[in-house]
Amino acid sequence: MLFGGLLALAACGGSGPEQGDIGFVEGFFGGLIADEPRAALVGREVLSAGGTAADAAVAAYFAMAVTLPGAASIGGGGVCLVHDAVRIRTETISFMPKRPADQNAKFAIPGNVRGMFLLHARYGELAWPDILRPAEDFARAGHAISRAFVRDFQAAQPVVNVDLEARKVFGSGAVAEGQQLRQLELGAVMSNLRTLGPGTFYDGVLGRSFVDAVRAAGGRMTLDDLRNFRPEILEPIKFEQGNNIMAFAPQGGGRIAAGVWAAAVDDDRYEDAKQPTHLMLELAARAYQAEAAGAVDPTTPGGLATLTHGLSATSHVPPQPSVAVGVDAIQSGASIVAVDNKGRTVACSFTMNGPFGSGIVAPGTGILLAPPPGAPRASVPTVALMVSEVIGLTFFAAAGSGPTPAVVAQIALDTITGTDENMIEAVAAPRVFSSGNPDTAHVEAQMPAKQKDALRALGHMIEETPFVGRVNGFFCPRGLPRTVQICQFVKDSRSFGLAVSSEE
Repeated sequence: MLFGGLLALAACGGSGPEQGDIGFVEGFFGGLIADEPRAALVGREVLSAGGTAADAAVAAYFAMAVTLPGAASIGGGGVCLVHDAVRIRTETISFMPKRPADQNAKFAIPGNVRGMFLLHARYGELAWPDILRPAEDFARAGHAISRAFVRDFQAAQPVVNVDLEARKVFGSGAVAEGQQLRQLELGAVMSNLRTLGPGTFYDGVLGRSFVDAVRAAGGRMTLDDLRNFRPEILEPIKFEQGNNIMAFAPQGGGRIAAGVWAAAVDDDRYEDAKQPTHLMLELAARAYQAEAAGAVDPTTPGGLATLTHGLSATSHVPPQPSVAVGVDAIQSGASIVAVDNKGRTVACSFTMNGPFGSGIVAPGTGILLAPPPGAPRASVPTVALMVSEVIGLTFFAAAGSGPTPAVVAQIALDTITGTDENMIEAVAAPRVFSSGNPDTAHVEAQMPAKQKDALRALGHMIEETPFVGRVNGFFCPRGLPRTVQICQFVKDSRSFGLAVSSEE
């Protein structure tokens, strides 16, 4: 590895559900949480070498594109929410995968490379070739498969086993934690990206090779499709929270999360709810349906009225009219949250538009391809921050993958507006979600039977699921970068990722 800092994990603490959570850490430091442990360690090394939160997030992403490609391949896209505590600004960088000009295309235009480059160009300080070196090394020399990869790969077997190229890269049988995986073709791609920069992927030799590979896989993509892809810098959706700002990215699941947050805090609706889980299901269904039908602005009185119309505290009321929202059979996507010693914060969530994307690898590249966006889906990348835009502090960050828009909102509510101010407990709590159509309450199996019975009594059709998405984040009630600090860095127990810190 390029960076020589010690990979010392911060001690676990608090009441974290499993090892890897960092609770109530004293002092100030940089830190990073990711859904894949090797990616988290790469990010920590970057922070230890003096890199910014953006440097760390970019390095961790490219490492994860190698070690957890089913959730974060170069072939996908995503969204980041960034707070610059130095320049005191908060903005969204969106690079969601897009459909090529040919509407019958089988694969999406990848957005992650240009998205990460834009993040690095605006907020990074270390050299681009240096922060891509670990990813190239993982691909070329091989890496020990993590438990996170094993779980995603096993769950996606019906998808992955269809494609001969995917079987060549990942194998067609069982994989085991610790097994070595080399991806030489992907290593060559990483080498080109590292030495030539991202332009080669969108408007250079690598781009032309990639387009040829996509066509060989049965896709319809042109070099113009790649050239014309542009990540977007967008203003976040913002709400006042005391003297601070609660911000959500306006793409991915951000509008859904923002709608749930706005309706929940309006008139202390969530704080006063006798059945808060019921309320969250009702609000989630309305917010998903508003987005699927063309979006409702939750920052306006009219948008808020639409989201709360017909709410009942004593019974389930299905939203009408409704639009079908696709629900993945298994979880998909991955996230990274990073903060540096100046309080600069990056929260990113990545998507493949389904578990292991299309399941097809572009021949000769090692790149797992994502299908193009289509009908509304429950699993969308979601990121949120609570910051001060007066003095530049960051208090809260969360990034969710899978069907987590309403979950991210509820974790923020429980952490920020609750009396306990405990993000570890908020992340660990049993989850639910409903998209409104199908009119089903998806409930984690760990939820107490009494609570499930109460939801049934209110008219909810319950469907149990092992877990609902993955959410990573941190909470520092005094705000970063204040030096006297007690923080919680939380890795979701539903993932096999890692939370790490880099002490000053």
